[in-house]
Amino acid sequence: MLSLVLASVRTRLGQYVGVLLVSAMSAGLLTLLSSVLDSVHHADPGHRAERSAQSLLGLVGGTSGFAALLLVANTLALVAQQRRTEIGALRVIGATTVQIRIQVVSEAAVVAALGGMAGAACGAVALGPVLDWLIEHHVLPAGPQPDFSPLGFAVGLLSTIVIAIPAALTAVRGPLRSSAVAALREATVERRTLPVGRAITAVVMLLLAWAVWDRYARKSGAHEALNGAMALCMLLMIAAWLLLPLVVRPVAALSALPGWLLSRCTGRLAAANSASAGRRVAAMAGPVLLAAGLSAMLLCGNAVSQATAAAHDTLQQESNAVGLRILMTPMVICAALGILNTLLLATRQRRGEFAALRLAGSTRAQMLRMLGWESVVVVLSGLLTAGLVIGLFLAGLSARIAPYLTEVPAVLPWAGLAEVVVGCAGLGLLGVLVPGVLVLRVNAVHAVE
Repeated sequence: MLSLVLASVRTRLGQYVGVLLVSAMSAGLLTLLSSVLDSVHHADPGHRAERSAQSLLGLVGGTSGFAALLLVANTLALVAQQRRTEIGALRVIGATTVQIRIQVVSEAAVVAALGGMAGAACGAVALGPVLDWLIEHHVLPAGPQPDFSPLGFAVGLLSTIVIAIPAALTAVRGPLRSSAVAALREATVERRTLPVGRAITAVVMLLLAWAVWDRYARKSGAHEALNGAMALCMLLMIAAWLLLPLVVRPVAALSALPGWLLSRCTGRLAAANSASAGRRVAAMAGPVLLAAGLSAMLLCGNAVSQATAAAHDTLQQESNAVGLRILMTPMVICAALGILNTLLLATRQRRGEFAALRLAGSTRAQMLRMLGWESVVVVLSGLLTAGLVIGLFLAGLSARIAPYLTEVPAVLPWAGLAEVVVGCAGLGLLGVLVPGVLVLRVNAVHAVE
């Protein structure tokens, strides 16, 4: 069985390379941060210093790791969706659901383990330089030593496997619940917009968000208000990501208006394609939502924290700001990899569709313009959904922090938020157009075959 799994992984390396890279980034980040916290704990610099390090590194590391792990799940779901035809064909020739489930889950576990081992090793090697940098810039107190942390290595390695297995199980559940013929039909025609399990999980996240918001309402202080709003934002972000297949159609219709109005042919074709492929657009817009939403949440949270700091906390707040900027780098890289990989997989999946359009008379220039308008739909869908969540986050934060800060919009980092929007838009365009150019270079007749 293992040889069959390894052979399958080798033949699908192009599909799994994104999972491998994001798994490695996630494992490296979580190994590094867990090792830093372990080093601080063993150095015993004092309760206040240890709590400050745990607060800063736990927040940034948790947010970054959360984004990377969701991107792994998103990529695995897209890979399983692309294998619906294969799964249906295997069931037609007699393969059981248990055999197919074991095959897909084993492949995901192998890829996640390979990426996790590589990432955890890199995180352990990077511990020394990162720890020295954090101490030099007064983010951490002096004393922690860069010793190898078995706990940090285990956290980085196991985290990717733990998320890959349930993600693969969830992704393959839909094709296996349908009959073999229905699975083959749904591989080309979308039927169910939102799986039941995903809808239930989204409802649970919304209920948790309400519970967290109610719990923090009973506490006072600017720090507690900010923590409650950020916890609410993260739960709403998960719920929005889960509900994207349901809400993406109206959002995509709104995002398609520029192409519909400005381009009579390619823009309208892009709008029609987006309207008929809600799950694909949701899978492509998901990484944009996570990257933009989490980056904006961290930037806004840090700005508000700086504005509400007392005079004797100024040095600590400046240190936290330095640490935040540096520790956000892995999250940005993970988000970039997730966006590019997801869009690459989704675009390569449509080789047959592109070949049929070219055989019908469409030129390469027309196809690229169509892809350009589709990338606008994807980027705007992700940004609009992220903007809605961040708007709720800021509205709730403004209400809770009013006794300590009168005008939240005045302290927000508008330049940083604009950079996040521009960066996500640029990655979205590259992620659609670059693989589109590569696919269009293949002979149309060969692509159909």
